[in-house]
Amino acid sequence: MIIKNSEDCVLSLFSGAGGFSLGFSMAGLKPIAGIEINRDACETYRHNIGSPCHEADINSLEPQYLKSLTGNTSPFVIIGGPPCQGFSTAGNRQANDPRNKLIFSYLNIVETLKPRWFIFENVEGVLTSGSGQAIVGLASEFIRIGYSIRIQKVNFAGYGLPQTRKRVLIIGNRVGIDFVFPKETHSYKSGKSKKSNGKPLAPTFDEATAGLGMASSSKDTLVGYESETPSNRYDSFMRRNNQSKFVTMHYHTTTEQDTVKFSQLKCGETMKDLPEELWHESFKRRANRRVKDGTPTEKRGGAPSGIKRLFGNLNCLTITGAASREFIHPHYDRALTLRECARIQSFPDCFEFHGNSASQAQQIGNAVPPLMASIFAKHLIEVDGKFGSSRSDTQHHVSPRLLGFQLTEASGMSPALELTYRNLEKLVQTEMDFS
Repeated sequence: MIIKNSEDCVLSLFSGAGGFSLGFSMAGLKPIAGIEINRDACETYRHNIGSPCHEADINSLEPQYLKSLTGNTSPFVIIGGPPCQGFSTAGNRQANDPRNKLIFSYLNIVETLKPRWFIFENVEGVLTSGSGQAIVGLASEFIRIGYSIRIQKVNFAGYGLPQTRKRVLIIGNRVGIDFVFPKETHSYKSGKSKKSNGKPLAPTFDEATAGLGMASSSKDTLVGYESETPSNRYDSFMRRNNQSKFVTMHYHTTTEQDTVKFSQLKCGETMKDLPEELWHESFKRRANRRVKDGTPTEKRGGAPSGIKRLFGNLNCLTITGAASREFIHPHYDRALTLRECARIQSFPDCFEFHGNSASQAQQIGNAVPPLMASIFAKHLIEVDGKFGSSRSDTQHHVSPRLLGFQLTEASGMSPALELTYRNLEKLVQTEMDFS
């Protein structure tokens, strides 16, 4: 593909199934290409996004090859979220995990291609990895190569996603625009994670999955919608472009033994609320593990819930690669279907995932929700001013710096997060002193 104008050039790194790219496409900025190492995810990307996805190890790509993808022009924006398993609290957190180095591979590509903007997405564990040195070092390097950046932990439910999903975003530009993140549009509540700000509640689990027919017990069955007319706005949004009126991946493999187990759980209850004889063996091994600040990183990860029954009238919990095994439907004695997980991640019903069931679950759980990507894409277009807005012509242009950061909305911080906060404060002050 030959790029005629860098103003509409978007490159997706660590593309996964294409959630980030789909959201940007929805905003009118379809990426020219994605780069992803996983074969199944690449196939999913190509089939749904309709642009090339290069199956490659980011670290092996030569600068000239990268420049050829963008027609030797500087892209408008580079988007991507390096693999997060090294930081995630869902598993052991390893400061020296080789996957963590991929965040600096992302930075190197930004330095090579010099996009006007970039958006970097990762899990909240990145804030305290390596005693906070990873995020502080990354921020310093983005500034060094000429970018003004903001770092913020956001809960995507605040923008209307039907799940409380906390992620860290670093957004930067090299044209000196002082900017802020888009304002939240919704309140949210999924249990412990909640925020009441006078705005409407983000779609609940029931609203997000409304309209889907009864889940099948057969993997290859096409399931028709519950009714021809969408049940609500989110249901209508999910049905867009699905001409077949049927959905795939709406099946479950719950056994009779599991059905008996699930039937004993009330909404909000987890494995520990069941009699011990019904616990999974892996849960028994981990149930009494204690995790606190100061615990060696290789032993971190948090006590597991094993399985958990969701609330239908609240927002869903964070969808992960294990959600279709561990999250129990609020009203039926079964685990969630892959299609329900995809809907809660805001993938439309016409979106098809390639690979086996485990691969599809991982692709869904790892994705940047398309709805969120579209909101931030539209915000960049507005802020930048190159796509019709006059704002950028009148803004005060600043030198490369850390414009600001928000690590939590809570009243207190853990010692690890407080250390990161102090180091980022020093970075803000340093950049101000040099201005």
